[in-house]
Amino acid sequence: MIVSKRSLKMIQAGVLALVAGAWVSGPLLAQDSKQAMAQNMAQNPAQEKPAKKSKAALSDQPKPMLPESAIGPRNGPLIEWGDPFLGTGRLHDPLVLPTGAVWSPSLWIFGSYRAALQTVDHEARESHVEAVHRLDLTANLQLSGTERIVLGVTPLHDGGDFSRYVFEGAADQEGGHSATGAHVSTFFAEFEIAELFPGIDRKDQYPLDIGFALGRQKIEFQDTFLVNDTMDSIGIVKNNLLLSGMSNARITFLYAWDEIHRGNNVEDDHAKLYGLFTSYDLADTSIDADVIYVDSSDDIAAKHYGDSIHMGISAAQRIGLWNTELRLLASQGLDTDNAAANDGVVLYLETSTSFPGAPHIFYANGFVGEGQFTSASRASTAGGPMGRTGLLFSSANLGAYGAPLNNRGQDAIGTAIGYQMFFGLKKRLTFEIGGVADTGNNKTGGFGFATRYSRKLSRHFILNLGGYVVENENSSGTGYGLRSELEVKF
Repeated sequence: MIVSKRSLKMIQAGVLALVAGAWVSGPLLAQDSKQAMAQNMAQNPAQEKPAKKSKAALSDQPKPMLPESAIGPRNGPLIEWGDPFLGTGRLHDPLVLPTGAVWSPSLWIFGSYRAALQTVDHEARESHVEAVHRLDLTANLQLSGTERIVLGVTPLHDGGDFSRYVFEGAADQEGGHSATGAHVSTFFAEFEIAELFPGIDRKDQYPLDIGFALGRQKIEFQDTFLVNDTMDSIGIVKNNLLLSGMSNARITFLYAWDEIHRGNNVEDDHAKLYGLFTSYDLADTSIDADVIYVDSSDDIAAKHYGDSIHMGISAAQRIGLWNTELRLLASQGLDTDNAAANDGVVLYLETSTSFPGAPHIFYANGFVGEGQFTSASRASTAGGPMGRTGLLFSSANLGAYGAPLNNRGQDAIGTAIGYQMFFGLKKRLTFEIGGVADTGNNKTGGFGFATRYSRKLSRHFILNLGGYVVENENSSGTGYGLRSELEVKF
């Protein structure tokens, strides 16, 4: 089904109205509900009865602490200086700054190493067999509970360029390839005004719990649908907004000026990103309402993809035994329409539940996309915005093993149904079927089956096995992918 430009603009205007309505009406609706409840209780005092205690309620009686012998040994980071991470015992004497802030500096260095042997063979993409690996190292200088400085490096890969050996593939790619280097993936500092300058408000009377984060940092909003990228940016967040009828509300402003990859996973070095993000926790649901504006020049040949606006609103709640999340997303390209900034709308639904007597999870997720929806910013390895739908729509984020099915959500209807089984604390097995139907005559449809098995080998080693079989609309036969991965956490 092809939607006209005028219809898309009307739908996107509706999404913007919903987002604005969530900002404005959320607190008002909660206040009206509270006032109506109070009025009803005042008019019918005889109807007020003590609440019946739920069988699932937590006990009021405290339980004794478990001895360390019952918990087991602590998995500490690779290197730690100062107070041990999640350790026990006496803390080191803190430092008191002239501002009155109390710091207890601790340095923790940790990371992960992933090595995989993987193959893909179907005509929807280039067939290959490769061995690939990546190393992610992070140094966290923890100054207090709210202040820290973080540095992350990726010595074996740079964005989507991985160190690997291709046994079989395109003639110009076979053989070894090194992407080693001192690649800085993360470098930021975060702090909170009230903790950095406690003398300003010693009685804690004013709303000064305002947090800042400045530097190259991982940014995700709308569960990675709108933003999934590492950008040079500054974020300012106000937590613990006390609005009537809500347990918590939060508002965040974000400005990014570099390392911005647009909706096609390509960096736009002229782009500037401005975002306003809000969250509301109500009694029965949690609501996120976000708006992003990306400013850039209109020169597609130079990889400058023009201005665009992106919006999203979501509601997450539990209905009976089901966890549910409903999300409405929209984008509007304000200059020349292209793969990085275009016009479109996506409706996404995520559901999951567990069954009595078994620790397993059943999930069913799906989306409907009209037009050419694009995210505001997606890293080069992030793939499309519908990756959260399931195994068939997500990539391994390692080498050339991409998503089996189209995960862009553009003029498409997609679904994934799966069952995840847990065997104790060490083994997990997932089966999934799914498909995507192309509604725009772009030959991007397909369906398939995927599975993944994970097993904890020791305190630091995890084995991951996976594979899929798919039938893509733009290929002439059945394709498959297989991979084995060893993951080391330290």
